[in-house]
Order: sequence, then C-alpha cells, then structure tokens
Amino acid sequence: MSSINTYPPFPMPTINYKAALQLDWIVVGGGISGLATAFVLQKAGHRVRVLDRLKKLGTPASGLRVPPNLSKIFKQWFGEEALSKVAVRNVGTPWIDINTGERIGYHPWKPVVMKETGGDFLMMHHEDVQKMLYKLATDVGVKVEFGVDVASVEAGDPKPRVILANGEVLTADMVVGADGATSIVRQTAFGIEDDAVQGGVTLLGGIAPAEEMLKDPVLGKMVLADEWPIFMGTIGACHPVRAKKEFAIQLFVPTSEGGPQNDGKESFYEVIPTSAIDISSYADDVQRLLKMVPYFTRSRYMKRSKEVTDWMDKSCRIVLIGEAAHPWFPGGSHTTSMVVEDAVVLGTLFSHLDSWSQVKPFLYAYQEIREGRTKAVKQEELTNTILVHLPPGPERDARNLHMATPATEADWDDSMLQRELANFAGIFCYDASDAAEEWWVDWGRYSHRPSEERERETRLSFLYSSAVVSSESVTAPLTGEGKKQ
Repeated sequence: MSSINTYPPFPMPTINYKAALQLDWIVVGGGISGLATAFVLQKAGHRVRVLDRLKKLGTPASGLRVPPNLSKIFKQWFGEEALSKVAVRNVGTPWIDINTGERIGYHPWKPVVMKETGGDFLMMHHEDVQKMLYKLATDVGVKVEFGVDVASVEAGDPKPRVILANGEVLTADMVVGADGATSIVRQTAFGIEDDAVQGGVTLLGGIAPAEEMLKDPVLGKMVLADEWPIFMGTIGACHPVRAKKEFAIQLFVPTSEGGPQNDGKESFYEVIPTSAIDISSYADDVQRLLKMVPYFTRSRYMKRSKEVTDWMDKSCRIVLIGEAAHPWFPGGSHTTSMVVEDAVVLGTLFSHLDSWSQVKPFLYAYQEIREGRTKAVKQEELTNTILVHLPPGPERDARNLHMATPATEADWDDSMLQRELANFAGIFCYDASDAAEEWWVDWGRYSHRPSEERERETRLSFLYSSAVVSSESVTAPLTGEGKKQ
C-alpha cells in the first residue's frame, strides 16, 4: 500500500482517565459498534462482557470506507504499522458511468486538505476492522462470548436483566444495546416495535480477487490504484482492500433488481450467487469485474416511521448505541465512523464516573452530543446518494457537465483549498473524544465533585478562612436531561 501520512500527534488519547466508580456492563452485539464500545469502557476502568448471537467472529462481508474522523481514532487504537498491513489510502475518486463505462470526472483528496483534518481517507475490509477491534477489546480484558442468543432485555430493581433464549438470566449494572438496526434491546427494553419496511434499494456486497483482476489490462489498473471509484447511475462503489490483495464492490440496486426472493427481512448475512443478479445493462468492464465475484451479500435498505426519541430507558441503566439508536442505510460511507464515534463519546464520559448520581447526566449528555451529528451526517449521505443515482435527464446531464470540468493544479490556490476544506471540515475534522471532554470541562465536572476535591476545598477553606463557593452557585446546572439552563 502507499504510505499513510504521518501528522503531528493528537492532543490526547481517546480514553485518558480511569473511572473512580467502576461498573459491570453487558454489551449486546459483537459487531464493530459493540466491540468498540466494549473496548473504550474497559479502557475507562469498567468490566465489560459482550454477547453475540453469531457462533464465531467474522462473516461474509465487503469493504468499508474509513474517513479522516475515523482513521485518526484507528491510528490511536491500532497504530500505523497494523493499519498499513490491511488498509489502502484513498487519494482520489473517479466518477464513472456504470452503463457506458465513460469517465465523467475525478475528485482528488488533496494532501494539504487531508492534513488539516488530522487523518487519512482509508479503504478497508469490514471483517478486518471487526477482527482488529476484537483483539483490541480482548487484550484489555473484555470478555466476548459467541453463540449467545439474547431474547429480551428488561429493567430490574435496580440492575437490568438480560434474558437469553435458553432461559438463562444475566444481570449487570448497565446494559448497552449495540445489536444494530433490528435491535432486540430497542424492541424489548424500550417497547419500540420495529415497523421497518423495504425502502426500495438493495445493497449487494462482494469481493473480487486481485490476482484475477491483474490478468485484465483495464481491471488490473483499477485494483492497483489508490482510488475509490464510484459508478454513477445504479450506484457502484468499489475500492482495493487488504493492501490491494482484494477488491471490494458494492452495488446499490433497486429492490426489483436485487435478485430472486428479495422480499425478506432485514439482514446483513444473506449470501446469494453472482449469477442471480442481472448485470447485462452494465458496461463491459463492469460486467467482467462482477463475474470475478463468487457471491454477494445482500442487505436491504429499510425505512422506519419514527426515529428513536430516547437512547436510554427510564431506569437509565440501559442505553442504545450505533445503529440500534440511529439505524443507517447499508453500505453508507459514514456508517462505521458514526458508530465508533458513539462509542468514544460514551466511553470518554464514563471514564469520569465517580458517583451513581452522574449516570443519568452522562447518558443524556451522550445523546445530546451525538444525536444532532448523526442526523446531519446521515442527511448528507442521503443527499449525495440521490445526486449519484440521478435518472437520465436534464439534472443528470447538468451534474455530469459540472463533474467533467476538472480543476487544474494552477486552480488549487489557497482560497480554493480553503473552500475544499470547508466542504468537509464539519464531518472530517470532528474529534469524538474532544466533543465529550468539552462537555465534561464545561458542565460535567461541576455537576459532581470527586470526594477528594471536596475534601481539599474544605481544608483550604478552614486553613485560609476562605469562603468556598459551591459549584452549583457559579455554573449553569444540569437539568435531568443533562443540558445547559
């Protein structure tokens, strides 16, 4: 792979403190969201147990994108050497018509802009990320159990109860629902019926071997490039993974073109043969590429009538994270970054835990910090998806004309670079740990003073006869929702 840029060190590690009050947590779901959550909570001093219904680690999967806001977290967690063995750094995005094979335009990810974000735009395999998170979590002491089918979760008195399909009942101080868009935790502990209906789009994900692509003069260049090509029309996103040993492919097709019997429930583990998909309308290069893929995983985009209003239950002992809290659409470029950011914020907040009185404000702060961002980023993704998927007509022609007018190197002056950064700064420059620490510094630490700090103030007050003003009288208090008055 091409080398990953080395930028100045980040201001602080993702988790910088150990909680004074250390709790027992059960995380339901051992995917990327659950493992990331377990890792940060364990790093914060808590004791974490992960339950996953799959029988083993790793499932058929395709590629995922790791934008700068996520890659800088992964660099802290995994280290650059480990990343360099499995990731590919994306330097640009060619835009290609999937039906004609015509190159419409090209967007470079300028190094000077990426440097300002603090990270790289990486391309990885979903399974590699999950396995790396598993090792990270278990190395710090997280207990991960596979083949555990959770039937329901309910509030207890005071500890929540996790009821398994075999009738066994487990308890913990806190339970995290990290079990995805079809969350059993959300349905049982929160009483939210899952009313998902098909949204009209199916995601097909597959992997082509690089050794086969290299035999083809056109496809060989594609697998060797540090690029993320996007096929316009029926959206096709593809890129090299595993240090260019494989090539990940994702097709977003209308439900009617998603293969036979494509009316099932939401799933991320369904496998269908490539021969079941009609690819005859695609360009010759695309057809040759797809024929190298032995099978596709099939995921359906599902719509739900309501968003989850509260990410924690009434007892404030059960909390949702990742897609259990904010279901995404399959194959999104920011899905992984959003769920990992959730984990970082939750773990960072609970690294400051000193008293049970902080649990409720911390949970409300977690949702307050994350909810607006996840909504904004999801809308951005949906807007871009619609732009790429425009049907033939004046709008598509105008889009293609705009994309076909490339900027020359002479055009990339300081003002243009600043505009480019401004377009992505809101998403790419975000630091989840900083967001949580900022809340803690502004409000959280004043809502509860650690006992040793209170004792120190008492001693100073006695020795110097100084009037120590209580924190409540000089700061805006937290409401039950953890917000500023």
